[in-house]
Amino acid sequence: MRTSVALSLLGAAATGVAAQKALPTAAAVTNNPSCLVAEAVLPENAWQKNGFPNGGNIKGKVVAKSGDGGVGVQFNVEVSGLPEGGPFTYHIHAKPVPENGNCTATGAHFDPTERGEDPVCDKSKPETCQIGDLAGKHGAIPADNITFSASYVDKYASLVEGSDAYFLDRSIVFHFPNKTRITCANFKITEPACGASTTGVAAPTGSTTGGAPSPSGTLPVAAGASLSASSMTGVAAALLGGAMMLML
Repeated sequence: MRTSVALSLLGAAATGVAAQKALPTAAAVTNNPSCLVAEAVLPENAWQKNGFPNGGNIKGKVVAKSGDGGVGVQFNVEVSGLPEGGPFTYHIHAKPVPENGNCTATGAHFDPTERGEDPVCDKSKPETCQIGDLAGKHGAIPADNITFSASYVDKYASLVEGSDAYFLDRSIVFHFPNKTRITCANFKITEPACGASTTGVAAPTGSTTGGAPSPSGTLPVAAGASLSASSMTGVAAALLGGAMMLML
């Protein structure tokens, strides 16, 4: 009997260990471009009308820019006109907001490590949280707040297009405590990265460089200069004289 009890305890322990599987960890981003700034500005009307029966919406925006030295992303959150019924959470979601403003169409939380929402994010170990779970890592909006502002650096978000943690082609979504989506907005770049390439002006076809004749064979003329009738006569005479010398 003792053997069977021991085996039962071992089985339970094994089950518990399996249930507490190690969470994936996100890598810190250290190469975010300087100068680049993006923001998500909330729309005039909320997607979820229950919090705004007379119309309107939470006002404000979420601004994102590179952290110092390219490490992480600094988020600045500024919102006002919050409805009753907090605390409110907010996250980066996997898809952008479509033209009709449907916040449900933004999909789940942005989660490139495929962590999932359970267990709840432990803010003391932010590398184990979903990259898009900003409220989980940095704090939700407290209940009964009409306004809210926060500024923090998230080391695991990226402004480098093509990287796994890049989020500027995605959206920010604000939620009621029951996860109902109140409002949402897409991120848009407002200031490009330093040193971003600009469109150059191509030289016109047949132009000259350093006084060399153009492919058309015309004589180079200084900018702004014009040929008078007398100078044209002189040029013609010179060309005729040269041709006669070649014939001799």
